[in-house]
This record gives sequence, C-alpha cells and structure tokens, in this order.
Amino acid sequence: MIKRGTSLWAIGAAGTILFAGLYATRRDFSRRQIRIFSEMAVSPAGKAQASTTVFADGRIQRAPVAGTAARGAEFEGYGSGDAERARAAVELKNPVKADLAALTRGKEVFSNFCAHCHGPKGRGDGAVARAFSGFAISVTGKATYDLPDGELFHIASFGRNLMPGHASQIGIKDRWKAVHYLRDLQDRERRRLGPLWAVPEDPRRRHLISVPYGKELFAQNCSACHGEEGRRPKPGIPTLNTPAVLAIADDAFYWDIIRHGKKGTQMPAWEKILTPTQVKSLVLYVRSWSGGKVDRSEVLSAEGTVRRGRAIFYGHCAGCHGSKGEGGIGVSLRSETFQALVSDEFLRDTITFGRGHTPMPANYDLNSKEVRDVIAYIRSFRKVRSSWKEVQPLLASASQKIGKSVYRSKCAGCHGKKGEGGIGSRLNSQSFLARVDDKFLYDSLFQGRPGTAMPAWTHLESKDAADVIGYIRAWQTGPAIALSQAKISGDADHGEMLFTRHCKRCHGGGGKGELGAQLANPVFQKLVPDQFLWDTIAHGKDGTDMSGFLSSGKANLSPSEINDLVAYLRRVGSEARVDPPKRDYAWANKEAGREIFEKKAGCASCHGSRGEGGSGPALGNPAFLRVASDGFIAGMVILGRTGTEMRSFYRGGNVSLEKEEVENVVAYIRDFAKRENPLPRRWPSSASTVAEGSLLFAKNCQGCHGTEGHGSKGDSPDGYAPALNSQEFLRAATDDFLLATIAIGRPNTPMRPFSKGSGGITDLSAEDIRKVVAYIRSWEKK
Repeated sequence: MIKRGTSLWAIGAAGTILFAGLYATRRDFSRRQIRIFSEMAVSPAGKAQASTTVFADGRIQRAPVAGTAARGAEFEGYGSGDAERARAAVELKNPVKADLAALTRGKEVFSNFCAHCHGPKGRGDGAVARAFSGFAISVTGKATYDLPDGELFHIASFGRNLMPGHASQIGIKDRWKAVHYLRDLQDRERRRLGPLWAVPEDPRRRHLISVPYGKELFAQNCSACHGEEGRRPKPGIPTLNTPAVLAIADDAFYWDIIRHGKKGTQMPAWEKILTPTQVKSLVLYVRSWSGGKVDRSEVLSAEGTVRRGRAIFYGHCAGCHGSKGEGGIGVSLRSETFQALVSDEFLRDTITFGRGHTPMPANYDLNSKEVRDVIAYIRSFRKVRSSWKEVQPLLASASQKIGKSVYRSKCAGCHGKKGEGGIGSRLNSQSFLARVDDKFLYDSLFQGRPGTAMPAWTHLESKDAADVIGYIRAWQTGPAIALSQAKISGDADHGEMLFTRHCKRCHGGGGKGELGAQLANPVFQKLVPDQFLWDTIAHGKDGTDMSGFLSSGKANLSPSEINDLVAYLRRVGSEARVDPPKRDYAWANKEAGREIFEKKAGCASCHGSRGEGGSGPALGNPAFLRVASDGFIAGMVILGRTGTEMRSFYRGGNVSLEKEEVENVVAYIRDFAKRENPLPRRWPSSASTVAEGSLLFAKNCQGCHGTEGHGSKGDSPDGYAPALNSQEFLRAATDDFLLATIAIGRPNTPMRPFSKGSGGITDLSAEDIRKVVAYIRSWEKK
C-alpha cells in the first residue's frame, strides 16, 4: 500500500514538471521558443528536385500563394508573367556592389541552384541538360548577355518556360549576387570564343543534329522551291539532289548558302530563322543523298577489267582528264613519272575521296568493282617496255658506258652518282650486292617501292635496263652469296619486342620506315628471301649505319633471336592492309622547308603560298595529303612530272636541291594538313581572259542563266537556270567548284557537261572553261 506522504510527493513533482513545460512553451514572441513538435510551427522544406503527391502536377517547388510571403522574406514587388518581366527589365537595377565577396557568394548560389542544368560555366551542359535536351540552355551567349540585369533577376525569381522560379529558395541579395557571377561567366566566355561568341546558341545542342531532323526541316522550309527530296524544283531553282554536285560541293558551301541566301533571287537568308543545329541537320540530310559507297578493302582484291574501266572513265573522268588521260582541267594521268610513282592505293583513295575544294569530285555512283576497273584502265596508260625474259639474255653483253649514262639520268638523283645513297638507299655496298642477284635488281627497277620515292621504271627499254644492272653489278668486287630460299621459323611476338627495342628507331613502327628502309613495303617483302633478312640483321650492310646485330655486333643478339626478328618482319609483311605503310620525314626541318618552298625553289608561285594551288595542283589540299605519302611527294620533287610544267628540282634539275632540302620541303608541305580553313584556289586571271570569257558565256551560258548571270526575271524566258551573279553564291563557290560544274555538268538536270569529249552540247577546252570562270568571278565585289 502506497503511503500518503509518497503520494503527495509524486503529485507535487508531476505538477512541477507540468508547470515547467507550460512555462517553457508559452507564446512569448519576444523570446526564442523551445519546440517539441517543430513541424507544427514550421513546415519542413522539400528537396529541390523531389516530387510530391500533394499537388496535381507533382512539383514540390511552389511559388508563394498570392498575397503571402515567407517569414523573413522581403516583398518582391513584382509578379510573374511577361508583362512583369518587361517591367522589371526597365525598373530594376542591381543594388549589390560587384566585389569579390559578391562574386564568391554568387558562384556558390549558381553552383547550388543553376549548374545542374546550365553547366558549371553556363554553357548549357549540366548533368540534367545532358540527359534531357530541353534543359540545355546556355546562359553565356549573346542572347542572354543582352538581357538587362532586372530581367535576369526576374527570371531567377519567377522562372521562364521550363525553368522554375527560385524566389522561395534564394534570398533577394543572393539572387543579385548570382546575376553578378553570371555576368562574369559571360565575359569569360566572350573572351574565349572571340567573334564566334555572337553566333546564337542552339538550345537543342549537337546531339540533335541528325538526318531525320534535317529531312523534317527540309520538308517544312525547302521543298516548296527545291522539290520533294531535292528533285523537280521550280524553274530557276537548282536541283539539290544531284550526287555529282554533292561530290564536288563541301559542307561549307551549303552552310554558307543556307545562312546567307542569294540576294536578288528567291533564296532567302535563313541565318535569323534557323539555328546552327538546324542548318547542320539540313546539310546532313542533303549530304545523305550522296551515293557511291565503296569498300576500300575490296577494290584491290582482284584485277580490274580495262574494257569496262574505259567505258566508266569516258563517262566520269574524261571531261576533266581528257578521253585518253592527257589532262585538261584535271592533271595528266599519262605522265611517265606520275605512273611510275603513283600506287594503286593512291588511285583508289583519290577516286573514292576526291579532292575537296578542287574539280575532282568524291565518288558518287561507283561500286568497288567499278573503281577497280577504272584503276585498270588508268594503269593501261603506263608504258611497259621491258620484261625479265628480254633483259636476262642481254646482261652478258651489257654496256657499262651506256649503263652509266642511264644511271646518271634516272638513278643518281636519289642513289648518288656512285651509288653512295641519298634519298634512296645505298646500292654500292659489297654486302648488299653479294646477297642480291640480277633478278632482284631488275624486279626492284620494274616494280619500284610503292609509297616511297622509288618509282617503277616500266618505261625503260630492255636494253637500258640490262645496261643499268650491268653498271651497278660492276661495283661488286667480292663473290656472290647463295642465299637459301627456305623459310625461317621463330617467335614473332618475341621478335616484335626485339624490333621495338633495337630496330624501331630507324625503321619505324611496324617497319613503315624512318631513316632506315621501309621493311614493311609489300614489294620488298615479296622480293627478299628470309635468309636475306637474317644475314642483313646479323652482319649489317657495309657503308651504311646498319651494322650487324649478331653476338659480337651492336645488340649482341643470338641466332634464335634473329630468327624471331625475321618471323616478326614476315608477320608484318603478311598482314592484310587497306592503307599502305607510310614513312614520315619526322626528322626534317619544316621551317627550313618553308624558305625553300617560298623562295629558293619558288614552289609557291605555282602551288600557292599555302599550297592552295594556282597554275599547279593544290599541294595543301587535305584530301591529297591524306593519300600521298612523303615518299610520293619527294619523288615528284626529284623527278618532276613529264609532259607538264613540273620540272625536276633535284641534282641537275630546274633548281638543284640537296637531299636534306627535299626532305625539308616535304615536311613543310605535310604541315599544311594541320592548318585550318585552307585557302581556296584562285585561277590566274586578266582583263583579256575576262573579255574572252564574256563572249564564251554569252554563247554557251546566257540562254539559261540570263544576261550577266542574273537568272530568271518574272515570266521572261531569259534565265531558266539559277542565278550565278549573286555575291552570296560567288563567296560560297570556289573557282574549282565552278570549273567542275561547267566541265561535268549536273546529271539529271538541264545542265549538260561542256568539257571536251564529255558528250555535252558543245566542247570547251580546259582553257576556255577557265576563261568562263574568270568572267563569272569578275562579278564578285572586292
């Protein structure tokens, strides 16, 4: 039984606790309160990006209820909507001083509330924007920069489009500080981009550039004039779906025409209507009409047929290169030195990829087999004047005197007057001559080394070939070494490790060649037996930097390790290649090459100061440099190009260049590939060529393109074809684009080819076509 005193004590204690609790939670607004259930007084804040079931739209971020304000918040003084935003743009000025403290706090606010969509630097590449393109809005471009501070503050407060308002999350002063930080980001972006900063930012960004989007845009904006899928346009409007033209015109041409239009014609400027992404999608869609898909790996897998190649050549190539490859607008394909130096891979890739910014189009309607046949026909231009069957019996009576004369005129430029070597390898080496027989020397002469400066001398007469071999053989003073034809077995993987350690420095990765020989060259691999490779690795090549690597030699290799190296080299040679090995003149001095190109050799006077071309081909063309090896360029410098104005620039040539100078000028030409925005070629012009071009234009072009190229005017029959006399068109079209269009026409349109032998309305010579282009170019305002 509980005692009375204890009960009274418990009741008193409970009363005391109750009183203390009531006292502690009294509503005295002058003092801080103690809250046991705080949610009853202050509702918890939801996470910014969370959802809720309380509201129908699921958004947890809400604007304050009309007529209310959060505790401690200042009165905004503005409401949401376009009218209020316009008022804020005029009335509100940033009251916060733009000091370091304000920028630091503004950066914190921007990072917490803005960067997830707009990106850490305001470029529209935040995590949310990368996942959902509709949120990819840059705030550092010119459009946002031009907005007044007050408008930016209002957008941060009340939102706009998909952006929610942040007035309930960010205090007024912090929003103004975020505006200061945004201005700082914009200034930095403007300095980074320079003139490009003013280009409008496309809100849908790059990943929306696609063919389907371009097709949709074309149907909406272009098909009314150019026809569905670019076919059957209105009179005076160009047909866009012409693969032959697509193969000549680059993306920059279409980009320029779409953005700037053609004043005085029906083609408007779309620069302020379409965003950059939309223009790119349009160009991509137009480009999708191109044909001619070639599997490069199949082209050289079999022999082509000359007869079929001739028919294709007449229809596709003769307009520029002449019906027999003699040249015209395009280069001569019959030149002996061109045929001697050019590889089948070079021809394949030139036909496939074309030469951008020149009259040479990319392939647009040939398949792999047809390209193979065209190569076979082009190769039929090569003169073959000897065979081993004819040369072998002549060796016994070979004339060293005649052989010396032929050697001096054909070989000494690369191999030295006494075979000591230069651009080419050393031939006057006793170990080399002892290991190779006369058949090896003939095959090397006849087949050359494709992709290097060593041409295939198929045009040498059999007697001349025999005399040269006899002259070279006369240098040999010791007995011949009979080499075994047996295969050598080894560990190719281990050989690769040894090659990387001991051989790569001179012979290049994978044997592509550097200062040393190109060991991966397919002709070299075919001509030498394994024993030749083994002996050369083991004992070296006297008179050169190639010393022996056997136990007592430079690398102290064992016979089995040399076996492994041979196995590796044979594996390299047996690999199926689409692109041939290419030696880089990485050691050469391109700055010294520039002096030679511009001054000593005067290459710039024909080929342009930046290799853009002039009376000579465009050496700086990226497509040319893609397919041409350094050896091919060096060979052209040394040998020149017979039948053209390109003379030899090596010993005894037009200008006498030494080995190092040739290598330096090749390195300078190769450096053109790294330059952006290559210059377009401008063909030489004069008042007389323009005058003659005017007469030719009136006779051949005016009936369709109108007087002075102004195109159609109303219902007048004058000028059925598109206007050419448009500053926007003339700025976008290069001289070579105009040349190619006149020469080969536009298939499936009224524009017929005008070059000689192309089967068009009339035959114009290459010089006549250049005169017409000079007249068209004379309309351009300087």
